[in-house]
Amino acid sequence: MSELRTHRGHRVEVLEGNAQGVIDRGKEIEDLGEQMIGAADVLREIGDGASEERGRSIEKIRDEVGDAHAELRKAGERYKPTGTVMKTYGSKLADVQAAMRTIVTDALDAKSTLDSKRHAAATAAQTASNAPDPEPTDPTALERQRRLEEAATDSQGAVHSAEADLDAQFALFDSQWDTWDEAYETALRGITDATEGNVSDDWTDNLAGVVEVVLEVLTWVGVALAIAAIIIGGPFIAVIAAIVGVIALIGTLFLYAKGRKGLGDVAWAVVGVLPFGKLGKLFQSGKRLTAIKEFLGGPYLEIATPLRRITALRGLTNPASLRAGGNLGSRAASGLASRLGRDFSVFQGAGPKNILNRIIGGSSRGYSLSIAQNFANLSAHHQRVITPHLGALADVISGGAKPVALSEGIANSLEFGVKRGRMVLGRVNEISSWGEPQPVDTWRAQLV
Repeated sequence: MSELRTHRGHRVEVLEGNAQGVIDRGKEIEDLGEQMIGAADVLREIGDGASEERGRSIEKIRDEVGDAHAELRKAGERYKPTGTVMKTYGSKLADVQAAMRTIVTDALDAKSTLDSKRHAAATAAQTASNAPDPEPTDPTALERQRRLEEAATDSQGAVHSAEADLDAQFALFDSQWDTWDEAYETALRGITDATEGNVSDDWTDNLAGVVEVVLEVLTWVGVALAIAAIIIGGPFIAVIAAIVGVIALIGTLFLYAKGRKGLGDVAWAVVGVLPFGKLGKLFQSGKRLTAIKEFLGGPYLEIATPLRRITALRGLTNPASLRAGGNLGSRAASGLASRLGRDFSVFQGAGPKNILNRIIGGSSRGYSLSIAQNFANLSAHHQRVITPHLGALADVISGGAKPVALSEGIANSLEFGVKRGRMVLGRVNEISSWGEPQPVDTWRAQLV
């Protein structure tokens, strides 16, 4: 059954909230405020020497008390009215909930009656409409037709009456909702007035709000990078993804220190910067130390390595460096540099055909395969010319020419599934929830 709402859009149900719990908590806060004020008066008298007590202990207390009584009284004068406001709000909430329980039941009954009347009216109208036209000279047929039309009219009148009854219940519910809304706003203003100036944010608290927004933006950037790593790959994407991960980790640690993030958030941020796929080399003979080094190098190597590759690529596109020791003329060196700039582009290996390679071998696997293939397609002379200038690209060519070991492929696939899959699926689920209908002011009801 679909939910019942008033004409103003309020869902017809009893407001959530433990009214008695609010009242009890308000009483506790009010009592605490009174106790604070009483204790402040005692401390003030001791500090001023107005009390008759004597002794070293009392003198020590006087030295320690100082102006503490003033702050204690200030706190008490804020706690006490806050508790009073909460008690008043809780009492009003209890009254509204009690009234709503009756109204909700009556509204549901009125809706059921209305549905029944509408069905009966539709049946009566159809019966009258389907009846054959009576002969003008047949009194019995004319009377039967009159009764059918009268029944249809009466049934429609009953519908109007039932609609009026339901509208009356809607009006009663909206009236109670307005009563609660006014009580809530009054309580909110009362608590704000009572605690005015009691809490002031320092610069780190203000910064935490900015960091939260930045992390939200970085989450969306991470989604875009996750998709780019699948479709494009290459060192440029790897650098940006690593930098974003480091910034997100720093921001998460800061918010954790401010109590705005939990250990789970920190753990996922750490997962986002550590290259767990590198641990697949632990199962390969002769590569265990390399695996540990690359894993512990974490975001530093994830950023430095692609940057070195990009720098090495720019060096290969410099004709002057290729001419040195290469026995090439200026025109031949320029042509080779142009070809290398085209064939060794950071976007080589992009596209759907290399998606599986990027999942199994890392986001730069398609790039490595393409570089190795393009190098293999060079003439032996050109290979000898550029080999001394490869630098950080040498491992790309050698690695791209070799198949990915099973252990490394499994580790990379798991890392891909955890990092990329979690980010993308989490945001997809969030986006899909945007279109779902949200209860009117439910968040406000939850505050109690």
